[in-house]
Amino acid sequence: MFNKILMAAFVAGLAAAAVTAQKLKAEEIVAKHLESIGSAEKRAATTSMIAVGDATVVFVTQKNQTALGRIVVASSGPKMFLGMNLNAVDYPQEKFSFDGKDAHVAYVRTTERSTLGNFLLSNKSLLEDSLMGGTLFTSWSLANLTGKKAKVSGGGTKKIDGKEVYVVDYSPKGGSDVNITMYFDKETFRHVRCEYKRISSAGIGLRPEQSSGYDETRIKLTEDYGDYKDEGGLMLPHSYSITYSISGQKGTNEVQWKFILTEFAFNQKFDDMTFNPDMKQDD
Repeated sequence: MFNKILMAAFVAGLAAAAVTAQKLKAEEIVAKHLESIGSAEKRAATTSMIAVGDATVVFVTQKNQTALGRIVVASSGPKMFLGMNLNAVDYPQEKFSFDGKDAHVAYVRTTERSTLGNFLLSNKSLLEDSLMGGTLFTSWSLANLTGKKAKVSGGGTKKIDGKEVYVVDYSPKGGSDVNITMYFDKETFRHVRCEYKRISSAGIGLRPEQSSGYDETRIKLTEDYGDYKDEGGLMLPHSYSITYSISGQKGTNEVQWKFILTEFAFNQKFDDMTFNPDMKQDD
């Protein structure tokens, strides 16, 4: 009798382990991720959000002087804005936004945009779908997959910095030539990283022998999120970083933006111009 009880417990344990080890679908991961932010009621009641903090820009490849400044991220419904004011003469600001209809990327100086700005301008779906900034925006894409007509797939796992994470691929409406991959902590389902990769074909020379000297252009944009804390009933990241790397014929260029968010506010009213502050400058 005792042996039968042990065997039954062993079988039950195996069954439980099998369920635990069962692969989660991408949609299930997204649902658990949304729950990790806060209750459905609290998320629905949060109609707008703003966060401010310190910004540091490191020009990794060029080894220029580090730029310091402040960051503001704001959102209201489907609209979003991310802006920086910096102390660098050649890089005094960065602003990009979505006003609910169009994506906007401001000039850094006169008629010049940054490498990050040019990338976002040529891949507007990253702003229109509110992928950039993740849960820092009420317009966060995963909160409205149906409305945005986007698709998620995958659901496997890998390790980032020694921690197990779920891997989800994201496809915006109409598709994209940018591969978008999201990562979620396996235990908490918090959004910890998003990677955007784009490869452009090698250039073609005037003569066949010239073409062999051209390299593919590889662009990788990585967002990292951490230091999650409760703000107004929502679990939100207080550290946020962006790393932009481009490599090709002219070598490699890498820039990092690091943000520490210190103040949050919710359900405030914003002027419509908040989400398109430089309308006259846009293309």
